[in-house]
Amino acid sequence: MESEIPLTLKLGSNEIFQGKGQIRRIESQEEQQKVALELTGGYLDIQKIIAHHDEISLQNRITNGLRDKSDLVPSSYKELISDAVYMLKSARETLDGVEQNLPADEPRRSERIQEIIFECEKVILKRWRDLSQKAMVEVKKMHGDADVIKAAKHYTEKVLTPELTPGASWKRSYEKPLGYPGDFEVMNYAYNLALLGDTAYEKFCHRLGTSTGEFISTRMTLVKQKIAAIMSAAFENQRSEINVASLGCGPAQEVANFLKGHVQPVTANFTLIDQDQDALSYAYQNSYPEVIRLDGKASVNCLHATFLEFLAAGNLFSKLEAQDMIYAVGLVDYLTDRRAKRLVNDLYRNLKPGGTLMIGSMYDSDRSLEWQVEFITDWQLEYRDEDGMLAMAADLPDDATRDLTVDSTGHCIILEVTKPL
Repeated sequence: MESEIPLTLKLGSNEIFQGKGQIRRIESQEEQQKVALELTGGYLDIQKIIAHHDEISLQNRITNGLRDKSDLVPSSYKELISDAVYMLKSARETLDGVEQNLPADEPRRSERIQEIIFECEKVILKRWRDLSQKAMVEVKKMHGDADVIKAAKHYTEKVLTPELTPGASWKRSYEKPLGYPGDFEVMNYAYNLALLGDTAYEKFCHRLGTSTGEFISTRMTLVKQKIAAIMSAAFENQRSEINVASLGCGPAQEVANFLKGHVQPVTANFTLIDQDQDALSYAYQNSYPEVIRLDGKASVNCLHATFLEFLAAGNLFSKLEAQDMIYAVGLVDYLTDRRAKRLVNDLYRNLKPGGTLMIGSMYDSDRSLEWQVEFITDWQLEYRDEDGMLAMAADLPDDATRDLTVDSTGHCIILEVTKPL
C-alpha cells in the first residue's frame, strides 16, 4: 500500500500510456486481487487513447478478417463440412422448388408444405446425425490442440453456420440476443416444436435445430417425474407439503407441466431462481393459472439472482427453507469441475433429510453434441462422463446415495444425490 509503481497501459502489444501510479486500495477476490491506483505521473489523454484504440481495432479487424486460417483445418474435417453444406443446399433447392410450384390459391397449400417439410426431415435427419457422429470423431482428434480447434470453429462458422441460421433455433443460439447462450426462448423452441419461419427452408432448418435440442424436453420430463415421485413419497409419509427449488430455472416448463391437469395430494411450494428477469416472468405466468386452479395446494415464488450469486449457492439458499428437492439441470454445463463440486456441496447442505439433489450435464460420449453446439453455434459447454459426474459428489458424506441416468437421447447425464433420513 502507498507504494509508487511504474504503470503501462497496452492494447494488445501496443503501448498507449506510460506513467506512474500509487497503490491506494487492494481488494482480495476469489482467485485474484483488484488493485486501485491513483495516477501520480503522466497525463491520461482519454480522447487520444480512444482514437488510438479505434485505429488499432480497425487494423486488427482487417488483418484478422483477411487472414487465411484454414490451412490448420484437417482436410477430412473440411470434406465433412462440404458434405453437410451440400446436403443443406439440396434441401433448400428442393423446398424452394415445392413452394414455387404450389399455386398461391391452393386450398391446402400450408398443410402440403408442412407435410413435405416433415418428409424432408425424415430423410435429412438420419444423414445429419451420421454427419454429426463423424464430426465428433474429427473433433476428438483435435482435442489438445487449441490452434486447430480455433481454426476449425472459425471455418465451420464461415462455411456451415450460414446455411443453418435461416432457422430460428440456430439463429438465436448463434446470435445470443440476450447476451448469454441457451436463453429461455431457446429452451421454449425445444418444448413447443412449432414450425417457425417464413419459408419452407427456414421452417425446415428450425426443425433440424429443435431435433438437436430434443434432450431439453427429455431432461425436463425426467425432472417432472422426480418431482412426482417425491410428492408421492411425502403423501405416503403423511406430510402436508414439499419444498422444491430450481437453480437456473429458465422457463421452468416442468413446473407448469407437473401442476397441470390434476389435484396435488400435498401442497407443492416451488422456488424458481434465475439470472434473467424475463425468464422468471415467463415461468411465473406459465404456471400461475395452475396455481390459481389448485387453490392453495401449490405456490410458485421467483427469486432473481446474478450468476455470481449462483456460484455462492450456500449463501443464496441460506435465505430459504431446507428443500425436499433441489435441481440444477443446465447450470454445471458452464462451470469448471472445481466450481461444480463446490456447488453440489452447497446445495446438498440445504436439503432436508431424505431430500434429493438433481444435477444435469451435457454427456461426453461419441454421440456428444459438442460439434453441433460449440463449433456451429459458438456455444461453449462442459461435457462430462460418468466419472466426471460422480467426481462432483466426491466430498459428500459416504451415506449419501448417488445415482446416474443418461437420458434417452444420449446427450444429457443426470446425477441424483439423496441425503439419508
